[in-house]
Amino acid sequence: MTRREIRRPIAIGVTVLLIAAGCAGGVSREETTAAIAQLGADDMAALVPVSREATDAVTDACASGQPGDVEAAADQVAVAQTRWHETEAWWMGPATDLRANALVDWPVNTDDVDELLAAAEPVTIDADYLAEFVGADTRGYGAAAYLLDGAPLDDRACDYATAATVLAASTIDEVASAWTESTDAASYQEQLTATGGLDAVVNHLLTLLSSRESAHLGARSASIERVLFGADGDSGLAVMVDDDLAARLRVEADRMVAVAGPVEQPSVEQQSAGFEEAAEALRATVATEVVAKLGIKVTFSDADGDSAG
Repeated sequence: MTRREIRRPIAIGVTVLLIAAGCAGGVSREETTAAIAQLGADDMAALVPVSREATDAVTDACASGQPGDVEAAADQVAVAQTRWHETEAWWMGPATDLRANALVDWPVNTDDVDELLAAAEPVTIDADYLAEFVGADTRGYGAAAYLLDGAPLDDRACDYATAATVLAASTIDEVASAWTESTDAASYQEQLTATGGLDAVVNHLLTLLSSRESAHLGARSASIERVLFGADGDSGLAVMVDDDLAARLRVEADRMVAVAGPVEQPSVEQQSAGFEEAAEALRATVATEVVAKLGIKVTFSDADGDSAG
């Protein structure tokens, strides 16, 4: 089955934050951290309605059974899948704690999907069953996309595709809520804004730049750009370094984006090879010069196994 080319919708609800100038024309660490934390919260919040639209589209397609509705549902699932990977730079904190990508969009194993589809048990495949009893490669948007490409859908395939999108959407909602909602502890946005927040951001960025396993390199590159340069292209981590280093980060990031390919299209082998070299060049600059300039404490990440996709 083939991956679909999608039309990316205009992001909604994302606040463009300009970092105010501090004393003597500089910017403070606190202002930068707060702006980056706000951007992460906004990006995750903007993803919630997109994930719900994918679930609604699958539900409608199953109710009507019309080929046009099934195709529209497949397109909407592809949109949600891509938008999820555009938040890869924020897959720390809540996303790591929940092992979110293993529920939302781990690379699909189509043989396992077919096996579950053909099995007599469970009688009904729902989101709880997918969360508890199947592997990461048998659920999420990848499984839903595969099932929708097999139209016409029978009742079991519809249950499965719907459950996969429900699980993805509920996980995204939980991650987004953890960024902004304070219950027994501070929200993740508040935690990042506190002292040491930039350490978590930069360490995750280094992990992301070291990872080569993704079918969504364009989306990943876009998320990395947002951390480095903000939503407006003139904020992010780059405002805390000198002009020469910021310019070199821009050149290296542009090269990475160019070889990664369009956000909306899955990566091909040639793009992946070029991406590895470009991402490594950017990673080296961040790991040495940015880390030194910002006084970042580099740590090992426990999220290395959760970035596939």
